[in-house]
Amino acid sequence: MKKLLAYSLLFSSISLLAQESYKINIDLTKAKNDKVPVEITLPEITEDTVEYHMAKVVPGTYSISDFGRFVTEFKAFDKEGNKLKFEKASTNRWVIPNAKELAKISYWIEDSYDDFDGYGDNKLFEPGGMSIEADNGVYVLNTFGFIGYVDGYKFKPFELTITHDEEIKGATSLKRSNETATSDTFIADNYNFLADAPIMYSKPDIVTKEIAGAEVLVSVYSPNKILSAADVMDNIDELMEAQAKYLGGKLPVDRYAYLIYLFDGPTISGAWGALEHSYSSLYTLPEMDPARISQTVKDVAAHEFFHIVTPLNIHSEEIHDFNYIEPEMSQHLWLYEGVTEYSSHHVQVKYDLYDLEDFLEQMKDKMNQQDQYNVDIPYTEFSENILEPVNERRYGDVYAGGALIAWCLDLTIIKSTNGQKDLQAVLRELSKQYGPKKAFKDEELFSEIEKITNNEVGDFLRTYVGGAEKLPYSKILGWAGIRYSPESDEQVITAGKFTPALNEEQEIYVAGVDEMNEFGKDLGFKEGDVLLEWNGKEITLETFSEVIQSFYNETEAGDKITVLVRREVKNKMKEVKLKAKAKKVKSSQKHSLEVIENPSPEQQKIRSFWLGTE
Repeated sequence: MKKLLAYSLLFSSISLLAQESYKINIDLTKAKNDKVPVEITLPEITEDTVEYHMAKVVPGTYSISDFGRFVTEFKAFDKEGNKLKFEKASTNRWVIPNAKELAKISYWIEDSYDDFDGYGDNKLFEPGGMSIEADNGVYVLNTFGFIGYVDGYKFKPFELTITHDEEIKGATSLKRSNETATSDTFIADNYNFLADAPIMYSKPDIVTKEIAGAEVLVSVYSPNKILSAADVMDNIDELMEAQAKYLGGKLPVDRYAYLIYLFDGPTISGAWGALEHSYSSLYTLPEMDPARISQTVKDVAAHEFFHIVTPLNIHSEEIHDFNYIEPEMSQHLWLYEGVTEYSSHHVQVKYDLYDLEDFLEQMKDKMNQQDQYNVDIPYTEFSENILEPVNERRYGDVYAGGALIAWCLDLTIIKSTNGQKDLQAVLRELSKQYGPKKAFKDEELFSEIEKITNNEVGDFLRTYVGGAEKLPYSKILGWAGIRYSPESDEQVITAGKFTPALNEEQEIYVAGVDEMNEFGKDLGFKEGDVLLEWNGKEITLETFSEVIQSFYNETEAGDKITVLVRREVKNKMKEVKLKAKAKKVKSSQKHSLEVIENPSPEQQKIRSFWLGTE
């Protein structure tokens, strides 16, 4: 999943000396019961009454987090250490009268990676949460989950000191102003800078390397030592070199940090993924086969890294000065997430990290994903109201429909400018026009893009992003010699077309057989069957997709197939082997994408420009 803040992290220690700042102390050595203490010495307060805020919503998550619920034992003090009265006004707000006397606040923060009473149905997506595991020596510090701010004082500097055991080390994109064997001090110009930089402490498995002009850091926590930072660096090196070419020849940041936390069991949220930041990204993923996890990191990293373009360098006013308590959301999630997702795949096909057929398969998957959503309202309206429950449930469409918009927009720009510009060229011009410190107005973005390109591109944006018309895939993809069919029939190998689901033990089981085809009936799947092995390969939550995909790729009609299941037989749970011969069955496939082998000269020209093969 995928998390934004649009500020540069350029700062200097000199600025902190010239201003009063927040001075925060987090002592990891005092962790107990999955909690750590936080102490904050505040800048001088001039109001009679103030509010201390913890974030309700943070950029990039597009959902309500309510970090105030993780705060316990809140206290306020004057300069002499005397306790001051306060009132908790809501989940995320503490009202403190006599604020001119206020000097310090303290509280404890709860771990969000474990279940606790305050969760209810609102469980945090782990890349946006907090892990406090003293026994394992690992701490995930999303700073916005540990630290808040006094309302009206968000733009004061912050100085954060973290005390830790000597055997662990912190990894982050923040710059240190001081470092010892057991403590680190970080500085940030304001709360937005601080909240944009997660920190992970663990027994050090950290690798750094200069890539395309940037210092790239990889830090990995793998409880069973299945994955190393060196493994990840080897796998993303080539990707980042390609991304640098894609972005004009050089990475547009001077540093970037990949923080990777691996689980050896199920997560509280039931999900895994990443949260991007301007100079880093934080991943929480299952600990699985090293080759697969490295590829997963690579695939996710391809998306997360491109957020250095949107929203770091191109963002709206709503992102520029984000309101953590009562946020106003931008109309342009299609840009922040959709264009980013498209770019993460386009860069790989453009620079031969995978072939065109692989790219088309990715886009076909997105078309099928979009079919799950009601997309009858414009993307701008959906985005602006993303926090409403009906729209929040559609959030996944920003990665599906948003990427498809970006693909069609890219081809529209190429065709309408006769190959003089593409989407990346437009983004580079917008980056120069705005950059990290200047925001665009939501309602003016389409006009600004139209000025850079032409009326045809402006009409595209108003029709398919600002309006609710369906993308004309046949027409637009045809320009590049790609044949689109909304539906086609073919004979394919299938796994039986049963309905899979997860039980409470996070095992894959057969939840339904109403749609099961001939092969599924030959095997004899029954509702409730728990899948244990498929042709001798173990089935788990982490391996299921890989095992089934391998089955599709390697199986021919007539091959003998054996599936081991656990099912209830005469009130007892027994392991049962199901056997059948693989067979091809008729399958209606939606959204067929096919490369035209003999394109016209015009189609070849557009395809070549799009793929960079001119």
